Amino acid sequence: MSFSRSIICFIAFCGPIARLLAQTGGATFGEVVTLGGTPGDIVLDESRGRLYLVNTAANRIDAYSYLDNRLLGSVAVGQFPLSAAMSMDNAWLYVTNRNSSSLSVIDLGSFIVTQTVRLPAAPEGVAVGLDGRALITTQGTGVNNATNTLLIYDRQQELGAQLYPVPFPPAVTTPTPLPPLIAGRPATPFPGRLMRTPDGRFIVGMVALNQNTNQAQTTMFVYEVAGGAVLVNRTVTGNSSVLSVAPDGASFMAGSTLYRTGTLQVRAQMNTANLPFFIGTGFNPAFNIQANFGGSVFSPDGETIYGAFNTAATNQRPVANVLYIANARNLGVRLGIRLPESILGKMVITPDGQTIFAASESGLLRLPVGRLYDYPILQPETTQVFLTVDECNKGLAKAKVRILNLGSGKLTFSVPTVTTALVTQVKSGVTPSEIEFIMEPGRSGVLRQPGTNLFTNAAFGGGAPINITLSSVEAINYPNTIRVYMNYRNPDQRGIIHPRPVSLNNAQGLQEVVLDEKRSRLYISNAGYNRIEVFDIQRQKFIDPIEVVQLPRAMAMSLDGNLLYVGSSSSETIAVVDLDLGKVVGEVDFPPIPRAGNQNSLAPVAMAYALTGLQFVMSNGGFWRVIGNQAVPRLPNNVTPGSIPGPQYMIATPGGEYILTLAGNGVAYLYDALADTYTTSRQLYDQAPISYFGPLAAAPYGRFFVVSSMTLSTALSLIGGAERPGQTQFGPPPGPGQPPTQTLVSAGLRNVAAAYANSENTFFRFTTPVRQNAQTQTRDEVRPTVELVDVRNDAPAVLAVAPENPVNSVFGATRVNVPARQMAVDSAGTAYVITLSGLSVIPLALPGSPGRPQISGGVRGIINAVDGSSNLRPGAFIAIQGANLALPAKAEDLPVPTVLGGACVTFNDVAIPLLETSPGRILGQIPAEIRPGQNIVQVRSLATAQSSDPLVITLQPNR
Repeated sequence: MSFSRSIICFIAFCGPIARLLAQTGGATFGEVVTLGGTPGDIVLDESRGRLYLVNTAANRIDAYSYLDNRLLGSVAVGQFPLSAAMSMDNAWLYVTNRNSSSLSVIDLGSFIVTQTVRLPAAPEGVAVGLDGRALITTQGTGVNNATNTLLIYDRQQELGAQLYPVPFPPAVTTPTPLPPLIAGRPATPFPGRLMRTPDGRFIVGMVALNQNTNQAQTTMFVYEVAGGAVLVNRTVTGNSSVLSVAPDGASFMAGSTLYRTGTLQVRAQMNTANLPFFIGTGFNPAFNIQANFGGSVFSPDGETIYGAFNTAATNQRPVANVLYIANARNLGVRLGIRLPESILGKMVITPDGQTIFAASESGLLRLPVGRLYDYPILQPETTQVFLTVDECNKGLAKAKVRILNLGSGKLTFSVPTVTTALVTQVKSGVTPSEIEFIMEPGRSGVLRQPGTNLFTNAAFGGGAPINITLSSVEAINYPNTIRVYMNYRNPDQRGIIHPRPVSLNNAQGLQEVVLDEKRSRLYISNAGYNRIEVFDIQRQKFIDPIEVVQLPRAMAMSLDGNLLYVGSSSSETIAVVDLDLGKVVGEVDFPPIPRAGNQNSLAPVAMAYALTGLQFVMSNGGFWRVIGNQAVPRLPNNVTPGSIPGPQYMIATPGGEYILTLAGNGVAYLYDALADTYTTSRQLYDQAPISYFGPLAAAPYGRFFVVSSMTLSTALSLIGGAERPGQTQFGPPPGPGQPPTQTLVSAGLRNVAAAYANSENTFFRFTTPVRQNAQTQTRDEVRPTVELVDVRNDAPAVLAVAPENPVNSVFGATRVNVPARQMAVDSAGTAYVITLSGLSVIPLALPGSPGRPQISGGVRGIINAVDGSSNLRPGAFIAIQGANLALPAKAEDLPVPTVLGGACVTFNDVAIPLLETSPGRILGQIPAEIRPGQNIVQVRSLATAQSSDPLVITLQPNR
């Protein structure tokens, strides 16, 4: 079928005969009911076990029994019928006939047309509310087709009084200072549509105004049935009019966009960044919102959205042959199910949630979602594998991933070979099974660089994780992709890496960090997973995340520390999180901004909290603020233009006195909260920016600001660092009493990947060397470092060699845009940095920080934990007494970890399981396989990159 023919078949059958096709190929889900083309509309009548199908080309309504899988009969209606709606008592079906400008009224008891109502304009959509009256959208009459666009038909009234217009409000007043939007005609000609909420109290609709001009505008609206009036409307030209409404009526889908019913603000829009799997061959095509074919439906409990949407180029045949099973609050995708053909329009679901019927290319798709797990579904148990070779594991790094069949039936799979740097061993090619991933530190032909995912002489070594996508001919789904991270580190690299799964789109991984010392928490926005990761500083582990908006990026904490504002980088949504409750308690209301529905929505991409409240910048560069709970655009002044180019970033001083806003062209703007206005701007870059662009830090009271590798005064003048990183030079040797690790280097000459201000005079920064490529030799530290910079003399001191690289590596004169806040340092001197595999927790070598681990009294400090004796055997529980041994921690998961509290205990270089740690005591168990006799024992701290003196102890044999 050609692309033009598929558009015609979107609103018309291409043939009259129905035939049921069996599932084909074994790798798709659902059955095709061939009708010869796509129904213009589908109405579900569960009381009779029927579907009413609008056969536009044949000018009739076909009744299809989904109980018997056959056509029952047809009834002729007017010319070119488009839409149909059933009354809530299941007695009447109303059909709009565009070319004959009429409404057909069908008695469903007898399945005959009992009345044909002449209309003053060509109708399109129709819906019936709780009062039994039919609301009709039309193409309008009069000047600019602006009259008779909404009509009510009331069959209870006398003839001549049954039809009357609904006053339709003018176009929404655009909030000052936003310009009105003139988007022109949509690329895909969707007609007006209507759909009621399940309780029948409201009707959501779309209608095209000015239809005879190139300035055609599609208006979305919410109609209140009881009041007979439109409550709110919004310009959304180009948005698909294929609708589905949530069971509670609070939200609805229009095409691939999720709207909030009360305000019509965009809550989410289908985005491939939310997919945990690749569709296609190793890549993710974008959802095509210019030619937005496809449809959706909510599950009866309102928790899930089933949808299929076009991913083909605009001028190609639509491809919507994947059923996405997504979170109904933020469109986070859980499963992708292969379909036998593309869905192009309306979808309906039976009230029991067992079966979906969808308008497809050749007719209908029958999807038995209640029996979804009766089919083979291939899924790895985890999507992230972290392999590390360090002082606690000097040999092979191994990890096993279980491969499961979430459904039923035999399921075989295969694992691709991606790089010689990673070994994969499959237990069996039939589920359930296991894949063992192995990192060999000395693998032939592979040269690894310490602390990174960088390696040479093998494919895919550019610092990114290695993606492993399983394949199967039986599975009906796209299995989640496994991401493998390999960390090879030297003994002097400090810190513990806490891995966290992220999106396949590296730009939508872990974004910004907010430190909450009041609750001993760290919050990290995880964009692709639509959630806030919560790291417990005391327990040194991630705890349950907080589900928030779609693609969260920017965060801002209220000055009292009780609320966290989280902005979506994909929709007009800011979630309000109560940090004591640990959940979303509300959202900021946005006005109905005119938008082009065939474009990405505006989104709050940068935020900061000032004395005056929340300030933010939208993705189109507009400055906004929150007053009460309402988002309001700021008026431009002689400092700020109407908009600034992206990417946009913001940072506030700790007390909220100032906000620095950075535009993508390198211009900085300073907001003064006491004056409640932007007072200063400055072009920071004389040349095109290179290196990391976006890292920001703000000192207390605005004493200084950090922008990438530059340090600025309150007047935004350069007072330290450099605009461009350059060749690193050695500084003076360490002074008397200065630790050897605190080697000084010239200021501002390394790439600055993140920064954090900790006082009025000093800040921390996370840096990498400047080099042309991964093989380039440098005179300075080749590994990533954490430095402390004193702005009074612009002298950095290296406090730690970090355990791994940033998410993105920078080489040569390239520019990499990164989130503004990817680092925080607590009052104890521990740095929290977003790195390639997740969160790196790095205790810094500050004055007074703990020294190397010490075991008290030599071998006498290692005792049997049960009886306190020196009788030690394989399998025995032991207690180690000493100082600076480890951080406080308890094992909470199985298997018991070998690294706990940032440290390990090794017997002949083999780490033993640890149950509890503290600075003065470690409780562990000697593995049963450790050989009796002499063993060399050490406590090794990965957190501080230090080890105790080795001790020789003798294990007694078991009797």
